[in-house]
Amino acid sequence: MSRKLVERVSRVVDRRAGRRGFLRKSAMAATAVAVAPVAYAIRPTTAEAAVILCKGWECRPGALCCDPYSEFCCKLTGENLCPPNTIVAGWWKVDGSGFCDLNGPSPRYYLDCNFTCDESCSCRWSDGTCARGCTPAVCRCRGGCDVRKSECTRFRYGQCNQDLCVGPLKCRIVTCVPPWTWDPACATSPVLYDPGTRWHDRPCLHEGFNDVPPRAYYAEAVKWMADEGITTGLKSDLFGPDEPVTRGQFATFLWRYEGRPQVEPSDTFDDVGVSDFYSQAVAWMVEQRITTGRTRDRFDPSSGVSRAESIVFVHRLAGEPQGSARIDFSDVGSDAWYRDALAWALEHNIAWWAEHATLEAEKPATRAETAALLHGYNLRRSTNLSEAAP
Repeated sequence: MSRKLVERVSRVVDRRAGRRGFLRKSAMAATAVAVAPVAYAIRPTTAEAAVILCKGWECRPGALCCDPYSEFCCKLTGENLCPPNTIVAGWWKVDGSGFCDLNGPSPRYYLDCNFTCDESCSCRWSDGTCARGCTPAVCRCRGGCDVRKSECTRFRYGQCNQDLCVGPLKCRIVTCVPPWTWDPACATSPVLYDPGTRWHDRPCLHEGFNDVPPRAYYAEAVKWMADEGITTGLKSDLFGPDEPVTRGQFATFLWRYEGRPQVEPSDTFDDVGVSDFYSQAVAWMVEQRITTGRTRDRFDPSSGVSRAESIVFVHRLAGEPQGSARIDFSDVGSDAWYRDALAWALEHNIAWWAEHATLEAEKPATRAETAALLHGYNLRRSTNLSEAAP
């Protein structure tokens, strides 16, 4: 079939398509003409209906393998991360999917993972891509008709790693946080939208937290907490790193960390009922003398645990050892009630805030900060145990 015929067919398919839509329709029209030229040329049908061969697979009309979009990385590798030899080359935004909603509607972001180019190659194209031969890309649907293509599309939106040349798009990842926080190599603009991908999803995208950037200071800590059963997140795939931690939640984290020890119900506090999810945890904290409550008869489980309180609780869990680290925070006085605990935390590199100018001790601790604090303590305790072993 001639190039003119393909171009004429693609115009018939959709005269008003946008850039990405035009590329999609043109590609499908070209495939349709190549595979079923008579059927497409004679019968008033669509390109989608005429396509029967997709990347070497004979597929039904509408099969994912014939889809113009690339597969999700987690479907191919098991992780919602760019695979080795690829980098994030661009991103787009989708509103209204509901996948990232926590405290109201939140956007979902899709990031393209493109191959890096061989060092011997240069960018031959004005769009920042190199020739296909400069990468190990092999275009196909890895798994049959129900799997989208990978390593096929030589395209980039271009907001990320703008100084690097890339090859074909291998796969996509998703995030519920802005791309520039997920990968610092991404720019904040231009903001592009593709509502056609709103419902694109895979079960594997919900096996981890999509709001925890892989390079965040708390990423390793959150993974550790999830692996140890200390947290399940606010949703199956949302950890909520910036959300404040209540005193009841913090008690539960500590209790789970210690192996969920069974204790007798306590009536120490009037605001902690036996049916509350944190009742066992609070009773255990009282038994271990980790807490005496906000007042003698009130634990205040629904209030945020402050940064100072979180440090003191962990310090008491450790047995209140002495600390001698220098405290340089400008807002921590010499008579601060939490000073000994803070000196200990700084000495053992448990505190995530060590390089900050101020502590803001009464500020509610976030879930990210709490994860980093508990993980830091666990690393210290594990090190001490290994050093003490015969």
